[in-house]
Amino acid sequence: MNNIAHIQAFKPEQHTVEECLIEMEKYGYPRIGKFKSGWHSHIEVFVTGAGVDFEVKSQFSHATPASAVNQCYDRLIKALNQIKEGTT
Repeated sequence: MNNIAHIQAFKPEQHTVEECLIEMEKYGYPRIGKFKSGWHSHIEVFVTGAGVDFEVKSQFSHATPASAVNQCYDRLIKALNQIKEGTT
């Protein structure tokens, strides 16, 4: 089944970092890390049925893990919606 069809009204700011990472796992392999400049989140995305794979990243300068995950999740949903709409 195509994982784009599973885009839901998930609001990452209302969940724990763990819950957000589990939600992001539906679309690929999420990661979070701490660097000198701050927190960063990254996901390798695989769109089943469409033969598409790509990466989504947050900026490296987030003060909290939640902020990095929220930005990455928001960017992920925008990218998936663009694929779904055929605008990429």
